[in-house]
Amino acid sequence: MDSQKVKIILQTNQFGNLEVEEDSIYFFPNGVLGFEDYKNYVLISEEGTAPFKWLISIDEPSIGFPILSPFYLDSEYNIGKNIDLDNNVLFVIITLQDQNGNMSANLKAPLIFNIKQMTGEQLILPFEKYLTNYIITRESKE
Repeated sequence: MDSQKVKIILQTNQFGNLEVEEDSIYFFPNGVLGFEDYKNYVLISEEGTAPFKWLISIDEPSIGFPILSPFYLDSEYNIGKNIDLDNNVLFVIITLQDQNGNMSANLKAPLIFNIKQMTGEQLILPFEKYLTNYIITRESKE
């Protein structure tokens, strides 16, 4: 029997209309900080913005977050508990332009994607080692 994959069309601000397979949707039981009502997300990779990816809400496609592997920023990044990196992938949310014009990463509240169960969660790390606004690039002052 030929099983057809269920596809959803999302109308996004960032990428226009996207066709998403239903089995590529991650479920975040608690949502994402500040967006707790939105539980379903898809990861989008765009060649032109690599190594950044985009986390787009299925529930409200106008909501999207640029994300990045924390290991690009800190090769020793450690969330303080063992996670199986064969089944889980870590990302951090990027602020493209903060109040000072800087690009920053929230290393204190990483996202964990379970690629086998297609679930996600956002942790708030209990220690002060990581910042919520780790500066990646500074706005040039000319």
